[in-house]
Order: sequence, then structure tokens, then C-alpha cells
Amino acid sequence: MRHLSLLAAVLLGGLGSQGANILAPLWFSAPSHFVMFDRLLSALAEKGHNVTVLSYFPRKASLRNYHDIALHRDEWPHLKGESPDMIPALRSIVRGHASSWLGNVEGCREALSQPQTRQLVRSGDRYDLVITDIHFTDCTAAFAHHLGAPLINVATSFPFSWTHDRVGNPDHPAYTELFNSDAIAPFTFWQRLKHSLAYVYTRLGYRWLSDRQVDALVHDVFGPGVPPTHQIVRNASLVLLNTHWSIDQVIPRVPALVEVAGLHVPEPKPLPQEIQKFMDGSPGGVVYFSLGTKIRADWFSSEKLRAVLDTFSSLEQRVLWKVDATGLPPLPDNVKATTWLPQNDVLNHPNTRVFITHAGQMSMVETTMAAVPVLAIPFGGDQVANAARAARRGTGLLLEYQDLTYDTFSSALDALLHDARYRERAKQVSQLFRDRPRPPMEEAIYWVEYVIRHRGAPHLRSAALDLAWYQYLLLDVAAFVVAAVVFSVALLFFGVRALLRCCTPRRVPANKKKTK
Repeated sequence: MRHLSLLAAVLLGGLGSQGANILAPLWFSAPSHFVMFDRLLSALAEKGHNVTVLSYFPRKASLRNYHDIALHRDEWPHLKGESPDMIPALRSIVRGHASSWLGNVEGCREALSQPQTRQLVRSGDRYDLVITDIHFTDCTAAFAHHLGAPLINVATSFPFSWTHDRVGNPDHPAYTELFNSDAIAPFTFWQRLKHSLAYVYTRLGYRWLSDRQVDALVHDVFGPGVPPTHQIVRNASLVLLNTHWSIDQVIPRVPALVEVAGLHVPEPKPLPQEIQKFMDGSPGGVVYFSLGTKIRADWFSSEKLRAVLDTFSSLEQRVLWKVDATGLPPLPDNVKATTWLPQNDVLNHPNTRVFITHAGQMSMVETTMAAVPVLAIPFGGDQVANAARAARRGTGLLLEYQDLTYDTFSSALDALLHDARYRERAKQVSQLFRDRPRPPMEEAIYWVEYVIRHRGAPHLRSAALDLAWYQYLLLDVAAFVVAAVVFSVALLFFGVRALLRCCTPRRVPANKKKTK
């Protein structure tokens, strides 16, 4: 029996090591999102799987078993940036989600209309697995149905409500934190009310503002026989999440929801010589400042930009700033500005003391692994909750853009630079983040190959997926209980009433009594 068990283990391991044909049709054009896919898909190719990637980001260096199908676009929205004036819209659950749904439908339209995509649909190539992105639309999930292959979704931020729904994961508004909300559990009554309304709105919006339009685009490319998108994604075998309970929320997770935060982070490499020299030459340490690819500092108001520059000029530390300084006023002598920096390598330099960040999920994962405290200035999306979480767990401070002045900015930096508690707490959380049964890349590859080995792993499917929404919410049960109670009370009422009528003697009116 022991020999049979060993043989079975060897066979299963062999199935995972054999080269599977994997297709990754990735329509979303944000470089920060693609970083996670690039790491995962490259690792799968290095393990011997044949990986075909439809994306806007073909590899610069060829990799064995990795095949690019390059999409093209003349204009890159992320390079335009986002003005701080857009913060109210970005922070609104209603307007923020609606604009993202509608905007990303247009991104789907562009990707699906390109000849490379249509040629891939008509190619007749066979694949064992399809891997797609979870964002505000699911326009390439139809490849899984078209090819008859299992589907794996990858979420580069913490889960949307529709991420939970596709694998039947519990998502209770009484305690589940929201994308675009700074409310951290446990919630107040008003926060629970807001989240309950958002629970309904996000699902209806995803279905009506995204899926219905995506379905029309999909039918144009794949043909009219493709099921609705929301049905396709509810057959997903697995969801890989760029989250971890140490920095994100502790939530119930079905087996098909796997946390792999840190997957996109490589081992630190030596810095470019000029950056290395700049950082080595600052005995007091270095403040690293980056707002990602979407937020442009030259769109700051003049008062807020002056507050930032005056604060930097007063520091004994040097400041390394990822920014296009073309439109900025003259920078202080201790500030070095450059349009690109190897962020993970900068964060892992021993002189890095504080990271000023917009608090995007990728950046928060990287700074957690490097154990660097943050000054978070969130603008919208997942940044809002990420910044609130960092402040809550003591690994940084939150400063809203509208509250940014010389006093608030300088005092926050002073606290982070000179109060050792932030650095110590960042180290503790980094240890919690890293303390896992296996590294995130190994975890992700194991589960990808698990789905391949077990032909979609249907045994991971939650029974919740087979319930209608009113059954899942027990509304039919509640209606039955209410009806039963009403019926029982009515039955009791009319029964007692009838009994009283039978047992109570009838009185004869006095004027009808016989007189002698």
C-alpha cells in the first residue's frame, strides 16, 4: 500500500511537471497590473509549460516556452496621469465604480477588436488552461468557454465584491472592508449601512454597467453561442489574490480563493551606480517618494507643492523622488528626481527610512517585505483602504491630499523618521507577511498546476454557486418562517375566537323576555 501511495504521488507530480499549454489573454493596459502576471507567467514558462500571452506588454528579452501576441495602442491613458481635482470622483463608491466600469468596457472594446485577438479566437489552437485578470470587466474570460479549458483569475488588488461571488466566497457587509472605502472593521452602524447598500450596488452595477456591454462585445468576437460573462466566471476553478491577512483583512476563504501577495516581488538587485552612490552618501538615511504611474506631482496645487519642497529642504535626509521634474519648481539640493526607479531595490537599500506613497497594493506589498514605514497619501481605488490599514496597524501614517500643508507633511515625516515604533512595527508585520508554509510564487504555481492536474478541480467548487441570490440570502427561508408565524398567529386567533363563541352563553335582551 505504501508503494502504491508513492507511485500515485510520483504520477501526480509528473502531471504537474509536464508542459501544459496555458493561454493568458490580458486586455488591461496598466503596467503595474501586468507586473504580477509577468512574474507568474514567466515562472510557469521556466517550469516547462508553454505559455501564450496576449497583452500590450511583450517581453523585451525572449524566454523559452513564453510566446507573445502583442496588442497595440497609440495612446496610453496611464501616462496622462490623474489630477488631484479628481479625488472626489475617485473616492466615491458610486461614481468611482461607474466610471471604472464604463471606462474599462471601452478598454475591452479596443482589445477585442484588434486583429491579433480575432486571429487567436479563430486559430483553433488548444489550451489546457486560461488565466485572466480580475478588474472591472471580464471580457477575456470567454476564451475559457471557447476553448473548453479551466479558468483561473488573478486579482492584483484585494478582492472586489464580484471576486467573492465567482467562487462562492462569503462576503458579509457587516465586516467586509470595501474597495474605495477607508472604513476599517469593526464598523459603526452607519458604516454597516453604507456597506450594505454598496453590497447591492456593486453587484447590480457590475452586471448592468459592465457585463451586459461586455457580452455584446464578446458575441461579436466569439459568436452568439457564448454564455453570459457572469455565468462563465462563476465556473472559475481558482482565484489568486494579491493579498495576505497580515496587511489586508482577515476574511473567510473557500479553498478556491488563494492568497499569493508578494508573488510579483523579486529578490533585490544592485542599484544603478548613480542611485547607489546617492543613497550610500546620506548618513541620515533616505526618504523615497513615488506616487506610482497615475498621479502626477506637477498637478498638485502650488501651495501643496511648495509645502512638499519646503519640507524636503528642511530634512537632514536625502530625498529620492520618482517624478518628471520638468514642470516642477527648482528642487532642494538634497532631492534627486528621476522618471524611473527600481522601486523594490530602492526600498531594500539599508538607508531607506520612509516611503511616501499613494498606497497602491503593489507598493504596499513591496514596502511590507522591505519593512519600511509609509506616509500614505491615497487618491482612490484600493489606495484608500490600504492607507487606512497601514495607519491602523502602526506601520505608517495617513495624510489626505486635501489636508497636506507644510505643518501636516513635515510633522508626519518627522514622526516616521524619529519615532522608532513605526520602524519596529514595520519589521514585525514584515515577519508576519513572510512567515508562510511556502513562498507566494511556489504557492501560486502549486495551485495552477493543481488545477491542471485535476482538470479544473471541480471538487473545489462551493455549493453556494448553485444557489439563486434569494436562496443564498435565505430570503425564501425568511419568507417561509414569516408566513408560518403569520399563519400560526392567525390560526390561533381565529381558533380562540371560535372557541369563545361556542363556550360563551348567548344573552337574551331584557325587552325580549316574556312577561306574565
